[in-house]
Amino acid sequence: MEIKESKMIQFAEDEVILAEGSTEKVLYKIIHGKAIVYFNYGKEDEYMVGMLSEQRCFGELSILCGKPSIYTVVAYSDVLVMRIQEKDFDDFIRNNSANAIGIMRNLANTLLTLSLNVNMVLEELAQEKKIKPEAYKDITKKIQLYTALDPKDQSRFTASV
Repeated sequence: MEIKESKMIQFAEDEVILAEGSTEKVLYKIIHGKAIVYFNYGKEDEYMVGMLSEQRCFGELSILCGKPSIYTVVAYSDVLVMRIQEKDFDDFIRNNSANAIGIMRNLANTLLTLSLNVNMVLEELAQEKKIKPEAYKDITKKIQLYTALDPKDQSRFTASV
Protein backbone atom coordinates (compact mmCIF):
# COMPACT_ATOMS: atom_id res chain seq x y z
CA MET A 1 0.00 0.00 0.00
CA GLU A 2 1.52 3.30 -1.08
CA ILE A 3 1.10 6.37 1.14
CA LYS A 4 1.10 9.81 -0.50
CA GLU A 5 4.55 10.95 0.62
CA SER A 6 6.16 7.59 1.33
CA LYS A 7 8.84 6.35 -0.96
CA MET A 8 10.57 3.11 -1.69
CA ILE A 9 14.29 3.05 -1.01
CA GLN A 10 16.79 0.32 -1.86
CA PHE A 11 19.72 -0.41 0.49
CA ALA A 12 22.66 -2.64 -0.36
CA GLU A 13 23.98 -5.34 1.95
CA ASP A 14 25.83 -3.85 4.99
CA GLU A 15 24.43 -0.36 4.35
CA VAL A 16 23.06 1.53 7.38
CA ILE A 17 19.34 2.17 6.99
CA LEU A 18 18.74 3.87 10.34
CA ALA A 19 21.55 5.11 12.59
CA GLU A 20 21.47 5.13 16.38
CA GLY A 21 20.86 8.71 17.49
CA SER A 22 18.96 9.67 14.33
CA THR A 23 16.19 12.18 15.05
CA GLU A 24 14.44 11.80 11.71
CA LYS A 25 10.71 11.19 12.34
CA VAL A 26 10.28 8.32 9.89
CA LEU A 27 9.00 4.77 10.08
CA TYR A 28 10.46 2.11 7.82
CA LYS A 29 8.70 -1.03 6.61
CA ILE A 30 10.75 -3.79 5.01
CA ILE A 31 9.19 -4.77 1.70
CA HIS A 32 11.92 -7.16 0.57
CA GLY A 33 15.06 -8.48 2.25
CA LYS A 34 16.35 -8.62 5.82
CA ALA A 35 18.04 -6.21 8.22
CA ILE A 36 19.93 -6.54 11.50
CA VAL A 37 19.29 -4.40 14.58
CA TYR A 38 22.32 -3.39 16.66
CA PHE A 39 23.00 -1.47 19.84
CA ASN A 40 26.29 0.47 19.79
CA TYR A 41 26.93 -0.33 16.14
CA GLY A 42 30.57 0.09 15.12
CA LYS A 43 31.78 0.36 18.73
CA GLU A 44 33.76 -2.05 20.85
CA ASP A 45 30.64 -3.06 22.81
CA GLU A 46 28.45 -3.50 19.70
CA TYR A 47 25.94 -6.30 19.82
CA MET A 48 23.18 -7.62 17.63
CA VAL A 49 19.68 -7.38 19.08
CA GLY A 50 17.80 -9.18 16.33
CA MET A 51 16.96 -9.57 12.69
CA LEU A 52 14.03 -8.01 10.86
CA SER A 53 12.44 -9.63 7.84
CA GLU A 54 9.82 -8.67 5.28
CA GLN A 55 6.76 -6.76 6.53
CA ARG A 56 8.49 -5.71 9.76
CA CYS A 57 8.65 -2.05 10.76
CA PHE A 58 11.27 -0.04 12.63
CA GLY A 59 11.89 3.58 13.61
CA GLU A 60 8.85 3.63 15.87
CA LEU A 61 10.48 5.54 18.74
CA SER A 62 11.27 8.58 16.67
CA ILE A 63 7.93 8.74 14.87
CA LEU A 64 5.83 8.08 18.00
CA CYS A 65 7.85 9.90 20.67
CA GLY A 66 10.10 12.28 18.75
CA LYS A 67 13.11 10.63 20.42
CA PRO A 68 16.38 9.68 18.73
CA SER A 69 16.73 6.10 17.58
CA ILE A 70 18.26 3.85 20.25
CA TYR A 71 19.48 1.30 17.72
CA THR A 72 21.08 1.03 14.30
CA VAL A 73 19.50 -1.01 11.52
CA VAL A 74 21.82 -2.40 8.86
CA ALA A 75 20.86 -4.22 5.65
CA TYR A 76 21.69 -7.91 5.97
CA SER A 77 20.97 -8.43 2.29
CA ASP A 78 19.75 -6.07 -0.38
CA VAL A 79 16.71 -4.46 1.24
CA LEU A 80 13.78 -2.54 -0.17
CA VAL A 81 11.98 -0.41 2.43
CA MET A 82 8.97 1.84 2.45
CA ARG A 83 9.82 5.12 4.17
CA ILE A 84 6.75 6.58 5.91
CA GLN A 85 6.95 10.20 7.03
CA GLU A 86 5.36 11.44 10.23
CA LYS A 87 2.55 13.23 8.39
CA ASP A 88 1.52 9.94 6.72
CA PHE A 89 1.86 7.74 9.79
CA ASP A 90 -1.79 7.92 10.95
CA ASP A 91 -3.07 6.90 7.52
CA PHE A 92 -0.51 4.10 7.34
CA ILE A 93 -1.64 2.68 10.70
CA ARG A 94 -5.34 3.00 9.82
CA ASN A 95 -4.79 1.04 6.63
CA ASN A 96 -2.28 -1.48 8.04
CA SER A 97 -3.57 -2.71 11.40
CA ALA A 98 -1.22 -5.71 11.41
CA ASN A 99 1.70 -3.28 11.34
CA ALA A 100 0.29 -1.46 14.38
CA ILE A 101 0.47 -4.70 16.35
CA GLY A 102 4.01 -5.33 15.11
CA ILE A 103 5.08 -1.84 16.15
CA MET A 104 3.66 -2.42 19.64
CA ARG A 105 5.57 -5.72 19.88
CA ASN A 106 8.78 -3.97 18.78
CA LEU A 107 8.32 -1.32 21.47
CA ALA A 108 7.62 -3.93 24.14
CA ASN A 109 10.66 -6.01 23.12
CA THR A 110 12.87 -2.91 23.07
CA LEU A 111 11.69 -1.94 26.55
CA LEU A 112 12.36 -5.40 27.91
CA THR A 113 15.78 -5.61 26.24
CA LEU A 114 16.82 -2.26 27.68
CA SER A 115 15.52 -3.22 31.12
CA LEU A 116 17.47 -6.48 31.06
CA ASN A 117 20.61 -4.63 29.95
CA VAL A 118 20.27 -2.16 32.82
CA ASN A 119 19.77 -5.07 35.24
CA MET A 120 22.93 -6.77 33.94
CA VAL A 121 24.95 -3.58 34.38
CA LEU A 122 23.61 -3.13 37.90
CA GLU A 123 24.44 -6.74 38.79
CA GLU A 124 27.95 -6.32 37.45
CA LEU A 125 28.42 -3.11 39.44
CA ALA A 126 27.09 -4.81 42.57
CA GLN A 127 29.44 -7.78 42.13
CA GLU A 128 32.41 -5.45 41.71
CA LYS A 129 31.25 -3.56 44.82
CA LYS A 130 30.94 -0.32 42.83
CA ILE A 131 27.37 0.15 43.98
CA LYS A 132 25.98 -0.29 47.48
CA PRO A 133 23.51 -3.13 48.01
CA GLU A 134 20.79 -0.69 49.13
CA ALA A 135 21.20 1.39 45.98
CA TYR A 136 21.10 -1.77 43.86
CA LYS A 137 17.79 -2.85 45.43
CA ASP A 138 16.30 0.64 45.09
CA ILE A 139 17.25 1.00 41.41
CA THR A 140 16.04 -2.53 40.63
CA LYS A 141 12.64 -1.80 42.21
CA LYS A 142 12.33 1.39 40.16
CA ILE A 143 13.17 -0.46 36.95
CA GLN A 144 10.53 -3.08 37.74
CA LEU A 145 7.98 -0.39 38.50
CA TYR A 146 8.57 1.64 35.35
CA THR A 147 8.89 -1.30 32.98
CA ALA A 148 6.07 -3.42 34.42
CA LEU A 149 8.48 -6.30 35.02
CA ASP A 150 6.91 -6.78 38.45
CA PRO A 151 3.77 -8.89 37.88
CA LYS A 152 2.13 -7.35 40.98
CA ASP A 153 2.16 -3.90 39.40
CA GLN A 154 1.12 -4.56 35.78
CA SER A 155 -2.53 -3.61 36.35
CA ARG A 156 -1.73 0.07 35.95
CA PHE A 157 -0.64 -0.65 32.37
CA THR A 158 -3.58 -2.83 31.37
CA ALA A 159 -6.27 -0.56 32.80
CA SER A 160 -5.90 2.01 30.02
CA VAL A 161 -5.77 -0.48 27.15
